[in-house]
Amino acid sequence: MLKKIFFPIVLSAVAVSCTSDYERINIDPNRPTSLPLDYLLSECEILVPASPDAGSKTQRVNFANAGCLMQHMSSTDAGFYAGSFYSSASNTYTFFFDYTYPNTVKNIVNLIALSSEDPNQVNINSMARILKVMEFVRITDLYGDVPYFEAGRGFLDNNFTPRYDEQQDIYMDMLNELQEAGDAFNSGAYIPPTADFIYDGDLEKWKRAANSIMLRLALRLQNVDPASAQSWAQTAISRGLITSEAENITFHFDGQSGSQINTNPNSYTLSPIGANVANLNGLLWGKTFIDMMHNRQDPRLSVVAALKDGNNDPDVQVGLPNGVTANELATLPVTNLDLYSRPAPNMITGSAPWIYMTYAESQLLLAEAIERGYTSGSADAAFASGQASAITLVGVYGTTPTAGEVADYATANPYPATGLEAKLNAIHTEIYLIHAVTFNHIEAWANWRRTGYPVLVPVNPVGNETNGTIPRRLKYSPTEYGVNGENLGEAITRQGPDLFTTRVWWDNN
Repeated sequence: MLKKIFFPIVLSAVAVSCTSDYERINIDPNRPTSLPLDYLLSECEILVPASPDAGSKTQRVNFANAGCLMQHMSSTDAGFYAGSFYSSASNTYTFFFDYTYPNTVKNIVNLIALSSEDPNQVNINSMARILKVMEFVRITDLYGDVPYFEAGRGFLDNNFTPRYDEQQDIYMDMLNELQEAGDAFNSGAYIPPTADFIYDGDLEKWKRAANSIMLRLALRLQNVDPASAQSWAQTAISRGLITSEAENITFHFDGQSGSQINTNPNSYTLSPIGANVANLNGLLWGKTFIDMMHNRQDPRLSVVAALKDGNNDPDVQVGLPNGVTANELATLPVTNLDLYSRPAPNMITGSAPWIYMTYAESQLLLAEAIERGYTSGSADAAFASGQASAITLVGVYGTTPTAGEVADYATANPYPATGLEAKLNAIHTEIYLIHAVTFNHIEAWANWRRTGYPVLVPVNPVGNETNGTIPRRLKYSPTEYGVNGENLGEAITRQGPDLFTTRVWWDNN
């Protein structure tokens, strides 16, 4: 009888022991099912510029599409750069959409959801909400109506076919998110000490960054909703903009050789460790950009441009005309691509900063807001501050123009005394150049569509799909027609044909 009782007890004890240890012994410690939010924050910050392939959002959409459309960049490579991108021949227009939703968007939305569960993580939550705006404004500016409110929630609520939201609704929510996230920062809650690659956890800088982005978005509404543009511009300015170049919204990389995720994606694309396009003459500075720098006696030229042999003498810099084929190159005064300018080597080191928005741009936008009567202040002073900072910000590439050079540039390019349009041209020409030297071509395209400045002469390459006009948006990814066709169809019906010439909601210039 004792044996009969003892044996079941032993079995039961073994079973209990096995059950209690089951979870521990069956979970791989090297493959965790959850991570500290610090790690997720770092990943989300890195994915905004990289996401995670440097060729997806950067080489294809930022450089090839937007950079060439804005005539910052140019190429004779018709196979990849498609005649400066007035056509969809190489399908590069799909890559931002295809890569950001399953990578950047999904991870940011997940981080927002996880950090919302713990009040002590409110600062990470606010940073994530701002990152979401930073990413989504580029998505909607590129494509128009896109999945927003339901996007990135496949893992959270099994919604794999999110609706396409109207751009107007997206913009209104993004502005609210910037305000609410800025208000929610709490110095008494947990602050990530090293996971924040932008401001190292400095909450005050994050607040001012959110306000500066808010001003950029507010002015985007200027042509379609001037009342909202004025209201949100006033809100952004009253809350405080970034105060110096030290507060530029900058992503910092360690530049590990051969690593796409740890290297500035601009550098990865343009240097030998990546696509090697600069060394192979695949992607060069455009004639419009280089000619403008020559005409304006711009001291940044020797910092940002060089020939293939490294010669950065301003007098020898030549920009490649847009829309020129390899055969047409033979008809130009300069027929050797080695003798055309490309980003200088110091711009494309792996540890070079990736800059989202600058103090210089915020000051120039402030000047515009003052000129439009949206706020009070001295537009002349704001312009002067923005112009000077625009020149010296290239110091991040190793060489800072001198105070004398800054003064000479201001003398050669003064702020007009009268005429709103002349003043806007001056403001947005400076912003156009800022976006070029920071490789922020997507933003340059959006700002040009809103303002029309500087005036660009379109090219008319053979086979273009726009009748020789600069495209106003990118077409949707063909993949969406198969996986989310019903919602996509509603967006196209509402917004207009899925063409490069269809304008997004705010594009009413």
